[in-house]
Amino acid sequence: MKRNINVSHLVQTPIEKQRVELVERKCIGHPDSLADGVAEAISRALCREYMEECDGGVLHHNTDQGEVVAGESAPEFGGGKIIKPIYFLLTGRATRKFGNKTFATDAIAVKAARDYLKETMPTFNMENDVIIDCRMGTGSTDLCDVFNTR
Repeated sequence: MKRNINVSHLVQTPIEKQRVELVERKCIGHPDSLADGVAEAISRALCREYMEECDGGVLHHNTDQGEVVAGESAPEFGGGKIIKPIYFLLTGRATRKFGNKTFATDAIAVKAARDYLKETMPTFNMENDVIIDCRMGTGSTDLCDVFNTR
């Protein structure tokens, strides 16, 4: 296969030699920030449950796959209202069964997501402004078996 690679010099002052650097910052309510925060909260909640029930061990899980689907709002200065709820799809994988123990991973995930959103976005009405849908799968059999051998 023929490659078409072109390497050239960057013709600008390096950032470290410039007086000002412009960066993009996403606020705490940005959908990307909310998705990351929810995923982290779910992972922490699962870790706590696993450690409590498995003598300090953490079982296989990944919660970094999720979606935030925009709702609709009518913003006003200093407030506004949400017309159509924001939809959070919780996906990823979590170990539901380990030995003779069973874990309510979906319930743990939904509670963690709700708690995170209540803390981060206190003006959200959790009953009307947010829909949380958990579709997490089970942990990979191969990876779960790794934990069984320890």
